[in-house]
Amino acid sequence: MTAVQVANALNLHHNTVREHLDALVDAGFVTVSTKPTGKRGRPALRYASTAPDPQQMVDAYLLLLDAIADTLGEGEDAHATALEIGRRWAELTPGTVAEPTIDGEEVDRVTALIPYLAVMGFAPEVSGDTVVLRSCPLVTRNHRPRDLVCTMHEGFLRAVVGPDPASYERIKFLPNGPDGCQITPAQPAQPPQEDTELKIVHADVA
Repeated sequence: MTAVQVANALNLHHNTVREHLDALVDAGFVTVSTKPTGKRGRPALRYASTAPDPQQMVDAYLLLLDAIADTLGEGEDAHATALEIGRRWAELTPGTVAEPTIDGEEVDRVTALIPYLAVMGFAPEVSGDTVVLRSCPLVTRNHRPRDLVCTMHEGFLRAVVGPDPASYERIKFLPNGPDGCQITPAQPAQPPQEDTELKIVHADVA
């Protein structure tokens, strides 16, 4: 766009727009070039943003995730590897697993995930002891992520709850629920019941 086009679009004075455009050029946010018009006189300067198209970046990221999921394949080994990718992702993310564990009851552990879920674009809402993810930043009109991509996010969240392996099972991730994906505290394992033996005591008959 030329400075005149920008000024008309923003309803600003041309000189004001040129000053701001020059500042953006100096800062590296905008490039300036000329395009020959075949007419006499100096061609108008044309300005363009140096920032990449956000949608193109998202599309490229989604394709990368699909490629990773397809490479992992299917089955239990693929699921375990996807969880490990998510855990490693959390370990590499500053501030996510700095503490040994998130203190508190299991419900508190689930709600403690809300800041991470919000930053990641999942629009979390608390419903009782469950966190419902109302949105998925990886779902577009023409694209839905592979199941293993959801598994990677599950691994990330489990690692945030606590870095020790035992803490990984303290939350339960339920993808593709009727109102969205859900995260709930895992039910504690019930101790196995001992088998009751029926003993028959024969009384001595005198």
